[in-house]
Amino acid sequence: MSGSPRELPVKERIPLKSIRRTMAQSMKASVDNSALSQVTREIDMTALQQSRKENLADKSKKTSLNTLVMAAVARTLPQHPMLNAELVDREILVYDAVNLGMAVATPDGLIVVVIPGAHLMTLMELSAAIEAKVEKTRNGSLSLKDVEGGTFTVSNLGMYGIDTGFPIPRPPEAAILLVGEARAKPTVKDDEIVIREIAWFSLCYDHRIIDGAMAATFLKDLDEFIGEPSTLFD
Repeated sequence: MSGSPRELPVKERIPLKSIRRTMAQSMKASVDNSALSQVTREIDMTALQQSRKENLADKSKKTSLNTLVMAAVARTLPQHPMLNAELVDREILVYDAVNLGMAVATPDGLIVVVIPGAHLMTLMELSAAIEAKVEKTRNGSLSLKDVEGGTFTVSNLGMYGIDTGFPIPRPPEAAILLVGEARAKPTVKDDEIVIREIAWFSLCYDHRIIDGAMAATFLKDLDEFIGEPSTLFD
């Protein structure tokens, strides 16, 4: 095939399709226009896993681990309004609703679908909303309404065996949370070494409006929520 501008042989030329082109432009804008920083925390997922397994027999409460994490995030965010905000000129716009974005992998690239008002949903309402958006992603029937208006995004890469990373917020959102794989690890709990399901949670944020203490406190509160997951099933 024809060569490249660097005069190297090219095996294939792949057009940058609209989805991936939009994603590329968005991520470049995020890096150019934000002061990105990151905090990470190991979170014990054991109780969340156990609660999910205990409720599998009840079809009215059967759901995925990812949905449980999304629910915990949606209920933690209202206590941390600066993470549910954006910077416009010289004003910080703090949003009332948690319109939760969820990254979904497709053959054409990553798509973030948005669940409006996720903080007001019951667990099963959130589960149904997520399933509907994933189905629309798979059958190619997403509309602009399905992907716009997000205020915070969760990208769960645990199913790919990823531990942690440096996610980039999707403009104009100020933060994004990357969730890694929950792995069985020896952990000290109550002065004893026990095996627990531990996952890394990596929060990348715009340091212009969110400082390290805000980001760390959000992860701390999310940790506590995940550690006591019974209220998610209410």
